Amino acid sequence: MKTFLKILAIIAGLFVLVGLFLPNQIDVRRSVVIDAPVAEIHQQLHNLDNWPNWSPWAELDPTIKTTIGDLSSGKGASQSWVGNSGGGNLTITESSLGKGVIYDLSFDGDSSVYKSGFSYQEKDGKVSVTWFMTGEMQPIIIGNYFALLMDSLVGDSFVGGLNKLKAVAEKEASQTN
Repeated sequence: MKTFLKILAIIAGLFVLVGLFLPNQIDVRRSVVIDAPVAEIHQQLHNLDNWPNWSPWAELDPTIKTTIGDLSSGKGASQSWVGNSGGGNLTITESSLGKGVIYDLSFDGDSSVYKSGFSYQEKDGKVSVTWFMTGEMQPIIIGNYFALLMDSLVGDSFVGGLNKLKAVAEKEASQTN
């Protein structure tokens, strides 16, 4: 029994020691090129009422209930949600047709606030849209391990959402031409 406890203590010590040296920074980014005017893309992104058209989250957790704040679009717009996989909220802090949409994102049970959003880059009549999420995972040690996993945990969802956004924006653009 003493040997087992010593081994367990060594493993726990190694877990803590390694965790202390892991970075807690996250930077998840995914991009898609959309053949639609930036104004159409921006309308989908800066107006929270349009997010169900392309957002991957309701598909991943069908129990999600979203509540839009007093403002639904532009700077100051906000929404909160709750579902089987947890809850959280976001508030748009910047919204610009030329640059994109930036929002503060937080999750229930996590003291961190993540800077997230969408940036636009126009080229040759098409728009590259990048969905990003940056910040520091907390608490130290456990958050550091989660920081290592965030790209793989969130990245595929970003790709799915961006592909839906592409389909919606290109369809809307084709109907207005």
